[in-house]
Amino acid sequence: MNTGRKQQYSSDTSMRYISNGRLKLGIDLALGGAVTYLSDKANGGENMINSYDWGRQIQMSYYSGPWPYIGPNGERPTPEWEGLGWNPIQSGDAGGHRSRIISFEYKGKNAMLVRSIPMQWPHKTGVPGECVFECLYTLRDNVIDMKATIHNNRSDKTQYTAGSQEMPAVYTNGKWYKLVSYLGDKPFEDKPVTTIVDKNDKKGWPWVHFYTPEKWVALLDEKGYGIGVFQPEVLTFNGGFHPNDAHKGFGGEKGVQTGHVAPIGRQILDYNITWTYETALILGTLNDIRGYAKKHGQQSGAMEWSFLQNRNNWYYHGEIKDSGFPLQGGLDISFKKNAALVGPVTFWNATAHSHLEIDGTFKSTDGQVLVEVEIQPVSSSDFTDWLNWSEGASSVEAENKAKATSFSKKAALSLQQTLPADGERKKYRIDLSTLTGYTGAMKSLRIKFLNDGHAKVSNIKLTNGK
Repeated sequence: MNTGRKQQYSSDTSMRYISNGRLKLGIDLALGGAVTYLSDKANGGENMINSYDWGRQIQMSYYSGPWPYIGPNGERPTPEWEGLGWNPIQSGDAGGHRSRIISFEYKGKNAMLVRSIPMQWPHKTGVPGECVFECLYTLRDNVIDMKATIHNNRSDKTQYTAGSQEMPAVYTNGKWYKLVSYLGDKPFEDKPVTTIVDKNDKKGWPWVHFYTPEKWVALLDEKGYGIGVFQPEVLTFNGGFHPNDAHKGFGGEKGVQTGHVAPIGRQILDYNITWTYETALILGTLNDIRGYAKKHGQQSGAMEWSFLQNRNNWYYHGEIKDSGFPLQGGLDISFKKNAALVGPVTFWNATAHSHLEIDGTFKSTDGQVLVEVEIQPVSSSDFTDWLNWSEGASSVEAENKAKATSFSKKAALSLQQTLPADGERKKYRIDLSTLTGYTGAMKSLRIKFLNDGHAKVSNIKLTNGK
């Protein structure tokens, strides 16, 4: 987000709208089809979306390597943004160069589809992304379904490490400042919510990050109405308010003050990948927003990830790579000692998921692979928010010290097991119930390889052992 430069760009002729009698949604074709207008008649019909600069709106934004990203003609990013790496966004770049629309169409009365070539935000010289953005917006009662797809066609074929992706980035006007979610270990049991940012609490900027197993976050006004962001695949979010307490509770679409929410998921973006996520934006009260999440977000039965067509939000640490996109029936990975296959941040109850099952084929020179399964329990550190960076009086180090006792992190649980690596496809079952401390709420899983080898993993599942 560019907080220092106001840009003029839009006109009524570039706007396209859909409405269902309660909600009205507007996208700007001069900004790649990003959302610049959203109103709810149940809350006065005022535009909620901030457009102070081109880094705001509701828009698609993606991150990958290299860091810094040098354009195809040697274009260098501006120094303050070079740490973002490869970062195409829907609206335009930090220098005021707009994204280009490829096509637009209405899909009936309550939906519209836009395709665009985005710009590299960190560059001020007009460097287009080697990709196409496609976004379908659909109104359903008090909900906007946003289906966002990136089609990559990069000349650089390097498989970079997974980047933290905004799914999407949402910026509201200053009236919607109160950041609320559920931070706890008993999701969907109607436990009390947490107000993360409020008036006169000196919080919001820098952005904070937090874990919410109910998969939603709300930005509300003084009346308790606002916008909720529900992301079914993501349980980690960024949020906050810029710039400070004095600006909370007022301000229009061109005002500097803004509320912010972004679901954050990690994703490898191959040079030729097509990747889609779907996010719901819920307009209404806190009960409306949380009720929608409860209806659509609860997990039942086994926790299962299939890799027949995509990585299902898994990624890698260390010296490990797969065969790339499109996947051919699984994760076809080659790995060195101490590399790891890392699962997405999620939530499960240990009692109901006593076994880990890996469906795949392993190969190694000595006929076996030693794996270390590491599981992170939900901890009291997950019951609060944390600063994204230090700035001014806001210090990550000071916060860590202040919260060390009340919001501590539990040690990860781990066990080792030897898997036959004879090149035959098997379902390997690992009993997790023998792990001391494996009880209650869990949030993440990684599989570390303690020797070199190769694998083709079709499926990973957490089950009750039956």
